Amino acid sequence: MSVLQNLSVPQPCDFPSQGVIHDRAGMEVDASGWEWKLNHLSRRKVLDFRSLRSLPPTVFDAVVLHMAERIKLTSVDNAKNAFEALQFLTRSRALAEEVEAGKPISVAFFVELRSSNGLAIWRLHHIRFWYRWCARQRLPLFSLETADLLDDMVIGGNEKGRAVRTHDPERGAFDELEFLAITTRLRAVGASVLSALELALLWLQLAFGRNSFTYALMREEDYRPLAEAGTDRTLHRFQIPQIKKRGVYLRTGFDPRLLNQELGAVVADLIADNAERREREGWPDGCELPLFPRSAPQTDLLDGPLHDFAMHMTAGEIASVVREALAKLDVTSHRTGEQLDGSPRRFRYTYGTRIVEEGATPAQAAIGLGHTDTQNVHVYYETRSSQVERLDAALAVTLGPIADAFMGRIVEDEADAVNGDDPAKRIPWFRRKFGKKPERGDDLGVCGSGPCGLFAPVSCYTCAKFQPWRNGPHREVLDWLVEERERKQKAGLDPQMFKIHDMTILAVGKVVAACEGDEA
Repeated sequence: MSVLQNLSVPQPCDFPSQGVIHDRAGMEVDASGWEWKLNHLSRRKVLDFRSLRSLPPTVFDAVVLHMAERIKLTSVDNAKNAFEALQFLTRSRALAEEVEAGKPISVAFFVELRSSNGLAIWRLHHIRFWYRWCARQRLPLFSLETADLLDDMVIGGNEKGRAVRTHDPERGAFDELEFLAITTRLRAVGASVLSALELALLWLQLAFGRNSFTYALMREEDYRPLAEAGTDRTLHRFQIPQIKKRGVYLRTGFDPRLLNQELGAVVADLIADNAERREREGWPDGCELPLFPRSAPQTDLLDGPLHDFAMHMTAGEIASVVREALAKLDVTSHRTGEQLDGSPRRFRYTYGTRIVEEGATPAQAAIGLGHTDTQNVHVYYETRSSQVERLDAALAVTLGPIADAFMGRIVEDEADAVNGDDPAKRIPWFRRKFGKKPERGDDLGVCGSGPCGLFAPVSCYTCAKFQPWRNGPHREVLDWLVEERERKQKAGLDPQMFKIHDMTILAVGKVVAACEGDEA
């Protein structure tokens, strides 16, 4: 119960209507009654002013005027956060007593709220901003002198980037081995265990590291394939909707990118899959074509100013799909021994961590993450590298079974293998030593598919079609890969060069552990 209910404070009888106003996106908001419904794609956002009825009329009217102004100038989320912060004004006895006595509102209410239980410290920024605005509007009982005193008070805020800074294994960025495990399984089994939508969403999360709302805004028109002049290749252009830029709302700003051939093909497949679904199931009139469509429209958006977004997934639905898709890949973390949980925020942390480790400047990192400035990217520069510097054979045999990078099936002999009776399908091993000519060794196993054009045997161990012999010389392959990694590292090569086969090393490590009896 509000403390103000014990005071003889006059209650507002009639609501101070603001009529129909227009939000930052130019859409109408009915601000004439006690409930204001805001235009939001993903969640129902309503300002219910009945929660503020216990405020003195002067203060109540000031909140209404301020919220009308906030809706016109800022985002829906910011306006909603401001309103929720201002609801805490009902807890201030000092505010009520000063207004009841006809005195100017002093800093006493602010000091009182700052020590209030349950009030997150960041909400005080909204309350201070409200008071300053009211004072500048010359509203009764608000003074510029008090506003200046409030400006001088240190509020503080939430600690940002803790999960990144502490390398939290459950909420922070995926480390190098976890990232490689995700991409390896996506390439090996993604198409067989994920829908076209899930596959594209995970790849785009890895590629862009944006917030869920960004993916919720994406439409098929954002993908624009273009034939490259003089070649048979396709350039895959893509426009990322901006949500972090000041003055940008919904789909009015974009960040143009080029997708690589692999990701471009995945996005093109999703668009084709979406078209087949529309042909089969129909499509609501007036709704645009999102890249990640819902199964049914959001009824709250139909026939309103956001009708064309009704078939877009919400940010919450995007986050759920990301988690469910990663769970289907069944990737195990070598840090926890448990299945990786992947919220969109973890993918964002991972993207920021990786581009910084690859040498991005703060300005480049901010652009990559879609920020307006660099104030939120410095946490990525405060952390030590998440990449694996040392990876020897013993560590590979230990981590290999946990990282689960090996995608194939170990077989005893030819009779147990697909294509086992075809000598042309066998994968040979050539003993390699830097500076010396390769020497022919025993066969490693057999390919269960056809020619792929990739470099054998390095590419084989992370391929689902590879069937290594149990008695094959896999330990020799492991030793060679580890020696090459160490040689390149000592030569001072870029980490991206000597870490390029880390996932293969772990895959071979798992095979060695299984074949030598070290894996349970």
